[in-house]
Amino acid sequence: MCFVVGYVQVPDEAFAHPKRLALTVLLFVAGVACLGWAAAMAHVGVQISMYNVRIRHGLLPMPPISVPLRMVNDIRVVDVRSSVGQRWGWTWVPGRGRAVIVRSGAALMFDFGGRQFTVSVDEPEDAVAALSRVRMAPR
Repeated sequence: MCFVVGYVQVPDEAFAHPKRLALTVLLFVAGVACLGWAAAMAHVGVQISMYNVRIRHGLLPMPPISVPLRMVNDIRVVDVRSSVGQRWGWTWVPGRGRAVIVRSGAALMFDFGGRQFTVSVDEPEDAVAALSRVRMAPR
């Protein structure tokens, strides 16, 4: 939307109207920032190893959340539905604790020693199966 408004606002003689030029540049920058943020929020990953569960954000410079495997009490698949008032991104969801929600549908809910963390990922059933395999593997 910012790109369309910016394109419509571009006058034929842009340098003759510095306020319009500034508004156009601001709208283009806002549009690029929105697209970058949307692309960055779409890359969330969960890695399960023999020692820890690591939740990372692919494109944003945020530190990953790493929790030792011994602190993971439970992991299950929950359904996250979109609504008008629902929060997206790194957030706190009432009744579910902290969350990284990037899409509606199936998501993983971890129970880390009484604290819950919800992550929307592709194929969460595979993560539940991977955690059960890791826990059954001899150390």
